[in-house]
Amino acid sequence: WMGKTIKTGVVATREKNGQTEVLLVSTKNNRWGVPKGNLIPELGKKKTALEEAYEEAGVLGEISNKKKATIEHPDWTLDLYPMKISKLLKKWPEMGRREREWVPLKKVDKKLGYPALVECVEELAG
Repeated sequence: WMGKTIKTGVVATREKNGQTEVLLVSTKNNRWGVPKGNLIPELGKKKTALEEAYEEAGVLGEISNKKKATIEHPDWTLDLYPMKISKLLKKWPEMGRREREWVPLKKVDKKLGYPALVECVEELAG
């Protein structure tokens, strides 16, 4: 037994027409989620989160402030960080496997089936 898996990810946002939008990616089971993955110890949490944002969603940028939101699950812990996007790439590593979509913050709860995740997204994107 190795203890809980540590996952880390981003809540990437942009402002469009006065609305906050959140970048979601499709998951393997045809749901929507945020870019995230298992911690890469030599990168640390924030850099792992940025790496996942690049691989899964094709976005580059930085983690914008000291805030983070955490979801505790019996099998894993997920730390999410707010991300300020500097570049949206046309090609990215997992583009063949995933879709990405900008969703207005007030509609995120309809897309994300996991209430704890919705809370974190609203907290970090708000």
